[in-house]
This record gives sequence, C-alpha cells and structure tokens, in this order.
Amino acid sequence: MERRTDTAEANARNGIPLLLFGDSYRFPDIYHATRFLAPDPLVVLERGDELVLLTNSLEEGRARKQSRATTIENVDAYGARELRAMMHPISDATATVIERFLAAHQAKRVRVPDFFPLALADRLRANGVELSVAEGLEQRRRAKRDEEITALEATQRATEEAWQLGVDAIARAETRPDGTLVLDGQTLTAERVRSIVESALLERGCVAESTIIAPGEQAADPHMIGSGPIRANEPVVMDIFPQHKETRYYADMTRTVSKGAPRPEIVKMYEIVRQAQDAGIKALRPGITGIEVHELVEDVIFAAGYDTLRPGQKHDVKDPVTRGFIHGTGHGVGLEIHEVPSVGRGGTSPLAMGDVVTVEPGIYEPGVGGVRLEDMLVITADGSRNLTRAPRQLVV
Repeated sequence: MERRTDTAEANARNGIPLLLFGDSYRFPDIYHATRFLAPDPLVVLERGDELVLLTNSLEEGRARKQSRATTIENVDAYGARELRAMMHPISDATATVIERFLAAHQAKRVRVPDFFPLALADRLRANGVELSVAEGLEQRRRAKRDEEITALEATQRATEEAWQLGVDAIARAETRPDGTLVLDGQTLTAERVRSIVESALLERGCVAESTIIAPGEQAADPHMIGSGPIRANEPVVMDIFPQHKETRYYADMTRTVSKGAPRPEIVKMYEIVRQAQDAGIKALRPGITGIEVHELVEDVIFAAGYDTLRPGQKHDVKDPVTRGFIHGTGHGVGLEIHEVPSVGRGGTSPLAMGDVVTVEPGIYEPGVGGVRLEDMLVITADGSRNLTRAPRQLVV
C-alpha cells in the first residue's frame, strides 16, 4: 500500500477516518480502540469521537455490552449473508460489505494501519475506495492510562509470584556429585522449572510462551530458551514475559540466579549489570531519549571492561566474537511485549509521562554464560516508578 507523508494527526484533523479490520486478539490496535475481544474479524471506523463497530450476529449483543463503540452495526445490514452465498472467494464478499459500509458513512477516503490485508486493500481500491497508510498509529498506545498501569502491575505481580516458585525449586534442590540439581528424586531441568513458572502463571490468569530458563553457558545467548539439567554454581537467566488473558496486558522481568556461588567471572558480570541497570533506571525521566539512557548504560559496561555494540566500544578490535552487551537497554510494554518507545539505538524520541519501559542490561560471554536483569517502570512527572518488586539476588 502506498505510504503518504501526512502524519496520523494531520490526517485526523483533515477528517480522514481510520479503518481497522481484523480480530482483536491478534491485533492490539483494534482491541485498544474498541476494548472488545473477539476471535473473528471486526470492521471498525473511527472518525473523531465517533467509533462505529461492524460485527456479526454472534458478537453483536456482547459488543453492545462490552465495547466502547459509539455505534454497533451488523454485517447483515449490508448483505453479508447473501454475498457470501454468491461470491467466491469469501474476501470478495468482505470487500463488498466494507465498501457498502463505507459508502453508508460517506467515507470514500480512509486511512488504514500497516497490518491491513493487502488483498482486501486491492479489492477496495478496485471499487473506488482511496486508502492510505496511517502514519504514527503506534503512538496511540504509548502513554498508558491509570487503568492500563493497574493492569500491567497485576500481570507483573503474577510474574513475580510465578518466578518465585521457580526460584524456590532451584533453591530447594540438592546437588549431585556431578553438580546437577535434583528435586524430589528427579533431575531439575530448565524444562521442569519452565513448567513450574508457566503453570503458576496460568493459574493466575496469564499465558506465557517461550519463557527463558537458560542455565550455564546457554545464558550467553540472550534469547536461548534453555534446556537440560540445571547445575549448581552456574547462572540461570530467567526471563518471563506473560500476557494476562483478560486484560491483554503484558509484563516483562528478568532475573539471574545461581544455586550456590558461581565462578568469579559471573559474579563480576552480575555486579556490573546491576550497576548499569541502576544507572539506567536513575536516568529515566520525561524529556530524556531512549538512546541517551542506552548509551549511559553502555558506558558503564564498557568502562568495566566489557564490549558493547557501539562503534568504538570493543576492547580488542581483532576479536571476531560478539560478546558483552549486545542488545538494547529496553523497550515499551503494553498490549504487546515490545512496543514504543525504544530504550536503545532507535530511541530518538523523548520519553514522556505514561510511557512504560523496561531497563534490561546484560553481559554475555560465550563459553562462560550470561547475566541479565530487567525491571519494568512507568515514567512519572519527575522520574520513574518501578513496577517490579522482585529482589535482585544472584545466589539462592
């Protein structure tokens, strides 16, 4: 679809309505606009304070009770049943329904999000509807309202409770002569700890996928999910990022723990990561950019003797191995686990009140392991408030 240079705000001022299409489970912009969860595609037309929701008979009654739409309409009013019976493929019928819907609302020119289906866009254009991509739509979800922060905190509390159960399992385990941990007569594996954490989250109304429980040398790869036995005196990176099934809001937290004291290299890495995280959190405030926070964190880590990805911050330029701090400092969290604003190289816009971001520095050494710590914070008028309460404690 052709991109226009107009901003979303300018288009809105010019009276160009926004057209959304898709289910509200997979597309958070649709849920954010409607506050209505439905597994089937919805058609949403937003023009100023008017929000029209076009849905089927199955969802119409619930939409009237639960959505924030100002008007609810039924697809059958635009001939959906008849069109589906006579048209193949079904997307032709959908396009015709939307065309009629837009005509009824005198909307021949609309803005659509990046995720709008290309095939549907082509069909609408062929029927005379003018489409342009809405720029800056992701900014609408950036500043969190009070109820959104409450939802984020609730997911975070569930995350911490589940994490603690995983840590308790590691702490209670006994050590075999070969260093592997055993709990209740069975080897304690990354898979088993992951099951403990994810089961606890499910009991608390949250769903977690790809929870990272990365022991030992596996922790040197930041997104290694982790597998196999957990051993004493080795770091275990625990990165947990569930979504609440009802509110749809995520949380994101990482802690690194070890059953018994790990090798000195890990202890040093942990201390530097902790210092870097403290510096990044202290710097959070309205007006500072994400890249400024990121570079401050990089400087702490580089000064301690570790590489970063910033040009000029590699201690041995002949070393071909990527090591040290090899990712951004953080990201926004909300209806998606990664959303604006960036607290990294791409974070060029100033942070503002209501932003919810993570601060998650890490140091990774191939053949040794890795350490990462991550908290989630909301930007306030004069700094930030930490939504994370879990302790930072390496040895458990």
